[in-house]
Amino acid sequence: MYIIAMIILVFFAVIGLCAFITALLDRLYQNSVESELFLKNLVPDSAEARIRSAARICLRHSGIRLVCVCDEDDPAYDICRLMQKEYPFM
Repeated sequence: MYIIAMIILVFFAVIGLCAFITALLDRLYQNSVESELFLKNLVPDSAEARIRSAARICLRHSGIRLVCVCDEDDPAYDICRLMQKEYPFM
């Protein structure tokens, strides 16, 4: 029984060490990367949902800016301006 417990302990220790190293490398990599996520062809009906979805991605990966590409006379432009107040990285 002792051998089985030690095997399980070593197994989970290796998994924990791999998870720690992965988290550490992700944190180091995220702080050094400045990138942008572009949203094009926004339709007013789905613009808010697409922006919120992209904002969740930007929040999960810090350092990413969200850029919406649309004309000023487009109805989706007004939605983008309103969402910009809620998400400052936009």
